[in-house]
Amino acid sequence: MATEVDHLDDELARSNGHFHNLLERHRGLDDQIDELEDGRGHVDDLELSRLKRERLYVKQQLEFMRRKLRPNGE
Repeated sequence: MATEVDHLDDELARSNGHFHNLLERHRGLDDQIDELEDGRGHVDDLELSRLKRERLYVKQQLEFMRRKLRPNGE
């Protein structure tokens, strides 16, 4: 079920290449972390922590861009 944020993300990704790249990176990190946490991959705790920090950083960048690029400052 698509949310309002999903629709906004799709719209912003179509109109902004940087946003699109960040969104794809966040989705990729989500998938990678999920696989590792489900035991379908092998990585040490330090690397898993690094991936989670990177995912958080990308998420923060996406949120900043959502606020900045949202039509009419909504």
